[in-house]
Amino acid sequence: MEKDKRGVFTHFKKDVRKRMLTGLLLILPVYVTFFVVKFLFGFVGGTLAPVIKKVLQFYGVALPKSSLDEFIITFFGLILTFIALYFIGIFAANFVGKAIISYFENLLTKTPIIKTIYSSVKQIIHAVSLPGKQAFKRVVLVDFPKEGTKSIGFVTSDTQYNKEQKYITVFIPTTPNPTTGFLIFVTEDTVTDTTLTVEEAFKTLFSGGVLTPRDITAPCKTTHA
Repeated sequence: MEKDKRGVFTHFKKDVRKRMLTGLLLILPVYVTFFVVKFLFGFVGGTLAPVIKKVLQFYGVALPKSSLDEFIITFFGLILTFIALYFIGIFAANFVGKAIISYFENLLTKTPIIKTIYSSVKQIIHAVSLPGKQAFKRVVLVDFPKEGTKSIGFVTSDTQYNKEQKYITVFIPTTPNPTTGFLIFVTEDTVTDTTLTVEEAFKTLFSGGVLTPRDITAPCKTTHA
């Protein structure tokens, strides 16, 4: 009888834990999305909203006096931001736009401190959003920081030591901020290939492992020339 009670209680605990985890996985994306939207509204409200108010005042339109009107102005500013980003994308695709962007990028990459931040962020964004041009060739598991402890790494290139020993360059990012990390040189036989794409790996890093796929290892070791 006592064993039956313990069994029921154990089953109940497992069921509660499972339901809570399911609820967490369901609500977490909504929670994160809410704060991202809230951040965008706050950013736009603090930058574009005053400009919109000045424009309205210039044309003799009554300034908002309620929180609803403030929300409408902020929302309007958010729409203008998306429209502006669209046209910036068009501008960046033509010859003149590319030349201007290249000029300002050169300024940024020559400015101390700023160049480090800008280059790191740009590399991360390109690695995730431009699969055909990504700096990270593949995702592997590597023993780091000690043998037997696996860390996610991105293979960036390969090199040779004394024209004999061939090494691959692996960038090991930190979590939840993958713009920083460690750069190590290891031999090909010391890494384990994974089935993760670069985007999936970044999702795992940003989420602190919450969004890690169930199976990430490749079915067999791939030989790379």
